[in-house]
This record gives sequence, C-alpha cells and structure tokens, in this order.
Amino acid sequence: MDSVNVRQAIARAITNEQQTALLATHLVPRINNLHKAIHLQGIDAVRTLTQFVVRYTEHVPDFLDALNGIGLSANCNEVTEPLTAICADFFVQPPELLNGFHGLQAAMNEAYLAHRLIEEVNNHFMAQCGEVLVPMDMTRSNLIIHHLIGEPFANQLDAAVKIIVERLEAERLLATDGKFNPGLAREIYWGMEAGHWPCFTDTLAVGLLFGENDCSNILH
Repeated sequence: MDSVNVRQAIARAITNEQQTALLATHLVPRINNLHKAIHLQGIDAVRTLTQFVVRYTEHVPDFLDALNGIGLSANCNEVTEPLTAICADFFVQPPELLNGFHGLQAAMNEAYLAHRLIEEVNNHFMAQCGEVLVPMDMTRSNLIIHHLIGEPFANQLDAAVKIIVERLEAERLLATDGKFNPGLAREIYWGMEAGHWPCFTDTLAVGLLFGENDCSNILH
C-alpha cells in the first residue's frame, strides 16, 4: 500500500474545493439541522466544518502508514495489509456507491468509509482479544461526519462497511490466532505513535457534547 496516492487524491480534492466550494455549498443547508449534540464554537460554521472535514480526511493516509507500522511491529501483516489496501482503494478506485460525488465531498465520503472500517475492525479485535488494532478512537469524529454526510446516505456507507468486515471475517483475514501480539504492539509501536494522534474533536472548533447516556444516542 502506497499512501502517497491517497495523499495526492486528497490534495486534488482540497484544491477542487478551493475552486468550486462544492462541499461548502453542501454544508450550508445542514448548519441549522445538525444534531443538537454537535456544538459549534465561532460564527463561521461552514468554514469551521470544512476545516474539520479537511483534517478528518487528511488523517486517513497517516492512519494507513501507522497500520503498516503496526503490522511490522506486531507480526500481523496478514491483517493490516488487506485493511490498508481496502482503505486506499476508497480513494484511488472509489466504489460505485460513491458515483456522482466530486472534490472534497467525495473525499469526505471516502474518508468516512476508511475511518468507519478501522473503527469496526477495532471493535472486532477488542471482542476477540481485549485490545484494539489501532490505538485511536475516532468515534466522535465519525459521528460528526455521519451528520455532515446526511441520512440516508451515511447509513448506506455504514452498511457497506459492515459487508466489508463480514467478508474479511469470512475469509479469516481478521483472525487473531497467532497473527496479533497486542502486548508487543503496545510496547513497541503504540508507545511511540499514540501520542501523535490527538482526537480531532479536541483540537478543532467542533465538539460533541455527550450526556450521561451512551453517545450512540446521537444517531437517533
């Protein structure tokens, strides 16, 4: 997997947005209809959300490079290589589901697929061996992007991710027997890299305000 191609695709999408403002146009009618748990600080909501999308999207190739490192350090290339290849293809060879989208709006959808796939794989590993594959929780950021994409299309993307995970499981590409050493990954790789991945919702002027209940309520 070469993250360079992904970075180039994202750079083209950002340039396109600067020239066309397609994503900004998509966001304008959504500003007043965002979930009440999404709290915007500042008066230029469209600019703030656009910057958030850019950061969220640019994080994907960093994730892919980190996954490659995890595969090497934790002896689980058989798990990480198919995963990174799928995530890269979302940008390089987008699925038909994304036909009709262009520029940064398309890249947002592609990034959502990649981040949601990693989130679901993390859930799988946590259930199987008590450790996540990637030491980063993108749940809050994914929830924000889900609402920016809008329903029902965001739900269709979630369903597509579920199908991919089921296929990976059926082909035993997520099997943990002898392929994943969580202790080794934590000591060798996570210790070096985890501090480099701050949660976006803590660093941008976008936040999710959760109540005492499960944050999954935001999807309802």
